[in-house]
Formats: sequence, C-alpha cells, structure tokens
Amino acid sequence: MKLSRHHSLPLLFVLSVLRAPPLVTSLAFQNAGRCFSSPTALRMSSGTGGDGIRLRKSSVEGIDGYELVLPNAEGRSNIYYDASYASASDKMDGEFTKDVIVYLPGLTRTTGGSAKAGAIASYCEKKGLTFLSADYYGVARADPLKDFLEASISRWVEDYVYFLERANPGKRAVLVGSGVGGWVSIILAMKRPDLVRGIVGVGADPDFTEDLIWNTLSKADQDGIMSEGFRNIKWGNEVYPITRTLIEDGRENLVLRGGTRSIDIDCPVRLVHAMYDKEVPYSTPFRLADAIKGRDVSVTIIKGAEHMMERAEDTAKIVHAVEQVLENAWEYDLTSPASG
Repeated sequence: MKLSRHHSLPLLFVLSVLRAPPLVTSLAFQNAGRCFSSPTALRMSSGTGGDGIRLRKSSVEGIDGYELVLPNAEGRSNIYYDASYASASDKMDGEFTKDVIVYLPGLTRTTGGSAKAGAIASYCEKKGLTFLSADYYGVARADPLKDFLEASISRWVEDYVYFLERANPGKRAVLVGSGVGGWVSIILAMKRPDLVRGIVGVGADPDFTEDLIWNTLSKADQDGIMSEGFRNIKWGNEVYPITRTLIEDGRENLVLRGGTRSIDIDCPVRLVHAMYDKEVPYSTPFRLADAIKGRDVSVTIIKGAEHMMERAEDTAKIVHAVEQVLENAWEYDLTSPASG
C-alpha cells in the first residue's frame, strides 16, 4: 500500500487545564482521517486508536504503508510510522536505496499532518526514493495524554535513532525536520552522524523551549507549568501544551549557546524559513547556520510565508532544498581502492 497524496488538516491538539486537580479533562485530535480521543482526568483508552482503525503490525523492513508498527524491543512504547520504500529494483540482497528521505513533524503534528509531508512523499514516489516518517512519542496513539506529559526532546531523538536503525538499516538518511523536528534532527546528527546524510530544517526552532517560550512567559505561567505539569500557551497563531518535562529536558539539549562553529555537524544543511513566522523569528536559522561547524550550509527566507509553510510555493522550495542536499551529500565507499 503506497502513501496517499491526500493532504489532511493539521493536527488539532487540545488540552484543558483546571486550576486544581484533576489537571486535564480532555485530549482530542484528528489527523489524516484518524481520530483518537481521551475522556476525563487521565482515564485514557488502552487501545491503539479509535473508530475501528486497525494498525498493520510489522517490524520487517521494506513494508510499505500507513500506520506501521515497530515494536520497541527495549521495553518502551511502540513506534508508529509511515513508509514508502523505493522500488524493488533499488534493493539488492536486502540493501535499500541510499536515497532515503525522513520527515520529522512539528511539535504536535503526526506523520500525515501537513502538506509538507505530502509534498515530500510525492516527490519521493516520483523519483523512486524511500520516504519514512514516525510519530513522536506522546503525540498519537495509546494513552497520548499521559505520554505527552512525559515526552521530551531527548526521548524523540532516542526513538528516531532506534527507528532509523531498523526501518532504514545500514543507510544514511536526509532528515527533513519541521519546527521541533529541525531541533531533533540537529541533535540526532550530532549524536549519530553515521545515520545522517544531510538536513533540511523547515521553520526549525532549536532551543525554542527556553528562548521562545520560557523567557517570554509571565511568572504565573512559569509557576503553573512547574507546579501543575503543563499549561496551554499561546505561541504565534496557535495554542500549545507546554509541559514541565519539555522545558526541563529542553535545557539539557540547548544547541545555540556555543557560538560560531560550535555544533559539530559536517553534512549539508539547508534551512528554509518563513519571513512572517510568528512563532520562530527568521533570525533563528541564521544563528543556527553560524553555529554549525560545516561549510555547506545555506538559509532560504520565503517572503510572504508563515510558520506552517504549506502553500504550493513553500513546499516547492522545501523539495528543492531536499534536492540540493541529495546532490551535495557524498557517500564514501571505504571498500574501494580509490578511497585510500
């Protein structure tokens, strides 16, 4: 089953806060035709979804389709992902094509939650490339409310490492990170450069928890997050659930504090950003570009675009950035005599 080109509405992620326990009364979101809901006060469904959805369970690499499940053998939660692998002619003896594109969604989005993901999946299908994308822990399926309160940048990086090692064995991928996905991509490339051929940051927001959220909050909201576990915070045009775990873990993963050439990444990086982004100022990609050690880094600012960057002209520039990274990401064959 190939990925659909249908572009669904963005994830609607709603948390209701009371001033006294219970903290949360509901969590509901719709995305890509899927609807998961959680009723009152942390009484969540123990299933993996709703509305009669059946998940295809597979830990076998090379299985195409939506809502695949990668059981986590380390005793953690399953990883739910979408995959469209390159044609059989690009696979030899179990090896996959080297041209693998991985889309990392925004903070409360799922794999099928944006025109960006759809455009990249369509591009991969047209060019015969492998497309992969996994939901973040806590954002969808199986007790999403409880899990999101425990979700963190560190956890998402760890899960994506686990995912890439198994869904994309032996190959390095181009990571296309939207919003927080850009932050996750940067950390992943620093920790595991063997898994990353290049990065495309789309409205990337490294250090947003501290610089763009915490430092702008009132004392009442700061105290509320720390004492109650989270608060709904208006950020740009949307309201996001900002948790204590996310704030505290974000402080352990700040990447823009070291200055010029302090981020040890040498792969090609393309940063695409909206001029009228109300969540992440367009000074952020320039700070990030300056901090990255490698020289093959460029920034594209799209005039007229806003944070989501889902207009046709926006997604075309994102796809073009992916093409640039593919063209500039060299693969070295260490078994070749010419390699030295």
